[in-house]
Amino acid sequence: MSAEVMKMIKGDKNQSTLSESFKKFFKKRWAVPAVYLGCGALAVGTVFFIQGQKSSEVAEQSTESEYVYQEETPDYTYGPGNQETVEVNQSTETLSLPVSNPDAVTVHKAFYDQTADASEQQESLVVVNQTYYPNLGVDLVQDGEPFEVVAAMSGKVTLVEEDPFIGNAVEIEHDGYVTRYQAIEDIAVAEGEEVRQGQVIAQAGVSELNPEAGLHVHFEVKKDGQAIDPMSITQ
Repeated sequence: MSAEVMKMIKGDKNQSTLSESFKKFFKKRWAVPAVYLGCGALAVGTVFFIQGQKSSEVAEQSTESEYVYQEETPDYTYGPGNQETVEVNQSTETLSLPVSNPDAVTVHKAFYDQTADASEQQESLVVVNQTYYPNLGVDLVQDGEPFEVVAAMSGKVTLVEEDPFIGNAVEIEHDGYVTRYQAIEDIAVAEGEEVRQGQVIAQAGVSELNPEAGLHVHFEVKKDGQAIDPMSITQ
């Protein structure tokens, strides 16, 4: 019992001494400012620590987001393996009449059609030395006026010849077709020359084979060596 009382008395003395020390410390002029500064430094340090932790978390989240974005970004690099081939369909030519203005010409002598009636067939015959031959093309005229003769389709000139009886002639090949322009003058192309559709190749002329036609062009179309009525396939 005495020992316990002695401890309590000793504890009271220590607390009294500590209280007196605190009182002496705070009586000094610099004590209070020092305490405030210490508390402030502790608070600021705590704030910086918290902000640093948040900044690290934000940086990690930003890095993760950026990484995900880069993974999802499509590759737009154009290299030999990424280029797309764009096919362009070229327009197909259609055989046309060998004149610049088809509406201005008329048929003087038509193609000989074996299925036509007798009167039409008779009108389509060509007389040579009192011998009748079927007309293998059409003879086009323009009211007796001169006119230009043009290529009915793009192709290659394979024949240029002069003949006063049948008239000068030009032949052009076009992918299986052969067109012949006869009874023409002032030929403007040569053998082996590539021509385009609508290009002027000559002027309308005359021939002893069909003198009644006057200025005209005799136009033939052949497919695999067989004569075809030009008026049935031209536009």
